[in-house]
Amino acid sequence: MSRMNKIRVILPTYNEKENLKLLIPELFNIFRENNLDADVLIVDDNSPDGTADFVETISKTYPIKLIKRECKMGLGSAYILGFKESIKDGVNIVFEMDADLSHKPEYVIHFIEKINQGFDMVIGEREKIVGWSIYRKMISRTGNLIGRYLAGIKISDLTTGYRAYRKDVLKNIDLDKIESNGYAFQLETLYRGIAGGFKVGSIPIIFYDRQNGKSKLSKWDMLEFLILAIKIRLGLMNV
Repeated sequence: MSRMNKIRVILPTYNEKENLKLLIPELFNIFRENNLDADVLIVDDNSPDGTADFVETISKTYPIKLIKRECKMGLGSAYILGFKESIKDGVNIVFEMDADLSHKPEYVIHFIEKINQGFDMVIGEREKIVGWSIYRKMISRTGNLIGRYLAGIKISDLTTGYRAYRKDVLKNIDLDKIESNGYAFQLETLYRGIAGGFKVGSIPIIFYDRQNGKSKLSKWDMLEFLILAIKIRLGLMNV
């Protein structure tokens, strides 16, 4: 692929060293097998497990860019920083992906195919979730139902974190206006993309619960999501 089709996967990390040992080789195998001009940007929040040190070592083998932050600052701010860096680096297609092995790298090519069909933003809709408890599935299902009703967005999986954006989306939604930093970040970026007139598509994915480490979803994340959905309903979002 030419420079105009440069692809980047952004991985926010906090204590993900063990998962990255498996994920990074898998990702770059997919890039190589499909002849993709792709790299990885890791935004690490000062992980005490040595994630950043591991990334610095493995970056001698793979084209990986590392941004180290001084403390745990949240998912949304990590992605915004990664988006801005990717725009500056001339990346054409930017991916969000969890670093905990929940998102399988083989779907990357399906996202790209969908974007090549004319979509500006593509989300990975979780048609099946492997490893979650009934309670966790209910939280996710309820959150999506509430979000669709309040925000008026007719997409079944508002909170999925596996996504791809054309650079024009990220350049035009005004990243500095994004208010959410946790679970709600996914809803807000989707809302801003739609409000900006961009074409949103989806592909079905199977989501796998993390094998190493702990989930970072908190009660505050759920509350922030609800507050954001209400603000969208009431027309209080500054887009």
